[in-house]
Amino acid sequence: MIGWFKNLLGASRVARLSPEEAHQKAKAGAIILDVRTPLERKEEKIPGSLSLPLDRLPTEWAQLPKDKEIICQCRSGARSAQAARFLAEKGYRVYNLAGGLEAWKRAKLPVK
Repeated sequence: MIGWFKNLLGASRVARLSPEEAHQKAKAGAIILDVRTPLERKEEKIPGSLSLPLDRLPTEWAQLPKDKEIICQCRSGARSAQAARFLAEKGYRVYNLAGGLEAWKRAKLPVK
């Protein structure tokens, strides 16, 4: 597992989206992928987002559709940046939600 995280540190950068840009892409069909823990997600989440915690990503990434854009999301944007770089290396069209769920809430976008 540590080797996986070390590989992520040297990975190329992934485009970041503002909450408003991410919201528009999601309305157009992009997937918002929540990489937080199940406990964090239970407290609040972006409606319609999918859950795949970061620690499960190395073994379950192939279940994600390749024909849709994916916007990775966590609480602040750090874990989702790791997930986005990982998925980009696997050939996905992927973005990171800048500022994560906290920025999403500051932008007054829907949370469940």
